[in-house]
Amino acid sequence: MADPPRHASPTTQLIARLMRVVRTCPDATADVLELVLLVSQIEALTNVDRDYRDARRMIARLRHPLWDMTPDQRATLLRAADTIKDACGLSERDIPADPIGDAGERERIGTQLAAALAGEFTPAQIAKVTGAVMAVLQSSGSGPGRG
Repeated sequence: MADPPRHASPTTQLIARLMRVVRTCPDATADVLELVLLVSQIEALTNVDRDYRDARRMIARLRHPLWDMTPDQRATLLRAADTIKDACGLSERDIPADPIGDAGERERIGTQLAAALAGEFTPAQIAKVTGAVMAVLQSSGSGPGRG
């Protein structure tokens, strides 16, 4: 019996697409491999969430949605936020009042990227990558929260 299909992570999907580029354009191999390395380093730096930063941001976002909704929809979001809070063992004081209120998140990510990419990129390039990472995190609904 065949194994059931697994859902690939966004990084795995990106790498698979980049490898298709390599197959069709072998001259781009070095550039594509550099991109794959950079993506994997960024994912590794932002995926480790020992302090439940992502959960805290998600709870705050669920409690303060960006769109209008009915009372029933709002109650569903609040129940989801409470479920996440309970599952992570977070107290009420751990949850930020503003889902994107932690200015320290940019510095934390910037410091980790600078350490990982030292010698490979200039400080200006690292700042640009940090800005791009923060924009992606904020636009995906996981913007910086308190941690």
